[in-house]
Amino acid sequence: MEQKIRDHHIAVMLVIDQQNQLLMQHRDGAAYAWPHKWGLPGGGIEPGETPEEAARRELEEETGLKVNGNLKLFWESILPASPLPGVYRQWHVYSAETQARQEDIVLGEGQAMVFTPLERVLDLDLIPTIRLIVERFLEQANQ
Repeated sequence: MEQKIRDHHIAVMLVIDQQNQLLMQHRDGAAYAWPHKWGLPGGGIEPGETPEEAARRELEEETGLKVNGNLKLFWESILPASPLPGVYRQWHVYSAETQARQEDIVLGEGQAMVFTPLERVLDLDLIPTIRLIVERFLEQANQ
């Protein structure tokens, strides 16, 4: 099978609250890929933007939240990006802690944005690539 690596980069955020819960996005039916699945806040990197700038912008657009200080680069890799077979993107995955609570979120995209206990995240109907990212994150968190 031929792999198509497009010149498209995606930045996503692993945001952990003070109760050690991960911020998860429930995509709506209008999502162009993976409707009704669970994912992370994030999206495409715009021209002239760094991956970290994109991660911050996407988080604010989708949740109304801002993260102060530096983001931690958790992982960069070429991973699947759509339900179409053989389509890959460069993923930039950042992590950050937040003082925000559920009631601080202003939903800007999707049908829900929920702080989820770490032990329940893998029970969600996750986008396959997001499952891979979250599994790696949880492995490191448990070390």
